[in-house]
Amino acid sequence: MTDQQRCQQAATAPACPEKGAALQLTPHHLELIRAAQLALYRATAQHDSAAARDAALTAWQDAAERLAVALVSRLEALEVRPCP
Repeated sequence: MTDQQRCQQAATAPACPEKGAALQLTPHHLELIRAAQLALYRATAQHDSAAARDAALTAWQDAAERLAVALVSRLEALEVRPCP
């Protein structure tokens, strides 16, 4: 099959006939998102001391890492088949 034929086939084929399971956020995920958001807000607050911003930055990094781990774990639990 030529490149032209592959491109034409890809352009006319359905985008993804069999969709995998969708990622649904749990209340725990939303709590982690809010914690990361609040910590980032505190880390970038100009009216706080440098020490407070440093502590908030560490809290943001921890919250972001917990969120990432939770989301990766959730995604790994899903049966997702790639499109052919």
